[in-house]
Amino acid sequence: MTDSLYFKTDEVSNKFNLRTLLFITVIFIFIWIMNLLGIFINDTQLFWKTGLFIAPIILAACLYFAIAGYGRPEGKYVILIALILAINTTYVFLTYHIILVLLFPLISAALYRSRKVLLITYGINVAAVFVSTPLSYNLGLCDANAVLTTTSTVADFIEKFPSLEPIAGTPVLNLELFYAIPRCLIMIGAIPLLTHITVVIDRQTKKILETQEANLKLSREQHAVQQKIIFSLSSIIESRDQVTGDHIHHTSDYVSFLTDKLCRMGAFKDTLTPEYADLTIRAAPLHDVGKIKVSDAILRKPGPLTPEEYDEIKLHTVYGKDIMADIIGDIRDSEYLGIAVEIAYSHHERYDGKGYPLGLEGEKIPLCARIMAVADVLDALLSKRPYKEPYSLDRTRGIMSEEYGKQFDPVVLAALLENWAEFTELYNSKKAGSDESSHGAA
Repeated sequence: MTDSLYFKTDEVSNKFNLRTLLFITVIFIFIWIMNLLGIFINDTQLFWKTGLFIAPIILAACLYFAIAGYGRPEGKYVILIALILAINTTYVFLTYHIILVLLFPLISAALYRSRKVLLITYGINVAAVFVSTPLSYNLGLCDANAVLTTTSTVADFIEKFPSLEPIAGTPVLNLELFYAIPRCLIMIGAIPLLTHITVVIDRQTKKILETQEANLKLSREQHAVQQKIIFSLSSIIESRDQVTGDHIHHTSDYVSFLTDKLCRMGAFKDTLTPEYADLTIRAAPLHDVGKIKVSDAILRKPGPLTPEEYDEIKLHTVYGKDIMADIIGDIRDSEYLGIAVEIAYSHHERYDGKGYPLGLEGEKIPLCARIMAVADVLDALLSKRPYKEPYSLDRTRGIMSEEYGKQFDPVVLAALLENWAEFTELYNSKKAGSDESSHGAA
């Protein structure tokens, strides 16, 4: 979890810094256009050379992130190196017009929560400024003597310190003294602020980590409670009725199969998220929990049920909702138990509105219950009951197909029918495992 949070932070920072690098490119193109218009009088050929040098740097950085992804932690070094090279190459051309641009690498470095990275970036930037300043002069991009003789501040400085007059007569040293050093001082002035930003970001990151770790611990505890509820209730049901017990295991597997196929189909994207699918699978064993309140005489009756007995059986959906509501108690925001209630209460609703207990129609029936309905009937047809022998796979498929858009949601049923061969493999493997268990018990 910690790694994923830092991964996400690096992704945000890398995207921001890559935009910064592209912004530097925009500045260079703007100055190039100004030069063509005669506003900046510089060597056009040198401009082309500088552009040809910067372009591969930017392309290499963009290509790296396109292949490796923005979230790679080492991406910070790729982007900072590219940023410093691009800025200082442009600095050679723009000379003293680029003071503020020098702050970009420092701002970028501050985003990575590391004072060490910030100071290393500052050191590289300072070295680059001291190198690029005389380089700019030697390439003929500025006249150091003309600049210094028209600057009264420099003249006053030399008058107060006459011993520095020999230095003032050396253009390169003058540029370092009166141009490179002030730029470095400007960057030094930004260091405390950026360091503070780094510390604040680091503190906030630690708080987020601590909060997420606490939430993860609570989530694990809640998951353990949920699983305990499931197994306890399922065991109670199974101890009363072996048919229902087997039914719980079978339908859970079938719900897992259906949700997987629906997700692969891209169906119900707004609702069927991976989290929703997982909760539906984990809540499926509780769909018949209401049968705890149904009498044994009805539940284990070998023959057909009377209308009165059938009405009593139908109440297991209401009983299930009430039981789950009691379990929820004050935990009104529990998505898991909410889905468990929907499955227990609505898994006998029909898509055509002729089901029970409410007679809901179409997508008014919760998606988890529509999935459960297919799995529930599918197992009922394939399994032995006191009133019937198990149906074959072919007969089961035929019966299910006839209820397309009637009893069952057509999309959910399609997920089953279109993957029937794969379902057959699942069913046969489960049946083989059940037969082996029976022979072992014998």
